[in-house]
Amino acid sequence: MGERRDGNDRRDGSRGLERRTGDRRDSHRVPLEIEVKEGNSPYQKVQGDLGIGGVYFERPLSLPIGALVRLRFALLEMDKVIETQGEVVEITSVGKPKERGTRIRFVDMDLRSELLIAKYLDHHQND
Repeated sequence: MGERRDGNDRRDGSRGLERRTGDRRDSHRVPLEIEVKEGNSPYQKVQGDLGIGGVYFERPLSLPIGALVRLRFALLEMDKVIETQGEVVEITSVGKPKERGTRIRFVDMDLRSELLIAKYLDHHQND
């Protein structure tokens, strides 16, 4: 049916599995309300910035690095809801107010959903 990318897939193969700090966007981000769920807990609505490879939240979430979470968000103009899994890859320093937050990368995004996100980001390029 649909193709799936695993969390280690890299289009150009140059990044490997290393974890880097700082801005590592492959695309611009668009503000969007994201629902986050860890384990059996209920979904929590959090304002985040959606990118092609994941989500950035401008505040640290109470999740450890490496935690797997369910993510759900609506692409309203497209009348689509995306549900996927993500991994917490970074919680930025509390001492750097302009850089504090939580980064979550998508780990089991199907190709159809990834293309919908790319189209949504393109549509909101100048927002």
